[in-house]
Amino acid sequence: MTVTVNLPQKVEQAYLAAARTKGVSVDALVADVLVSHAPVAESPQRPELIEERGIPVLRTGQPLDPSVVADTIDMIRRERDLTVLGQR
Repeated sequence: MTVTVNLPQKVEQAYLAAARTKGVSVDALVADVLVSHAPVAESPQRPELIEERGIPVLRTGQPLDPSVVADTIDMIRRERDLTVLGQR
């Protein structure tokens, strides 16, 4: 693929200097930068329930929302407290 990018002169000079330092062409340097920061294509992953160290784990391929993690920790703490108090 061929792409033309207009960069500010300072940025262009920085890439030219970095390419010289590495002994590669600017094209190769920029291609490496783009490849290393390429967006990951989302693959539709089906959720699967697997067992890890005896614990069922639901793998969805997506990160958990922080509120889900906080709510789960709160629930576990409440259950633990009830167990310690002999109410479970």
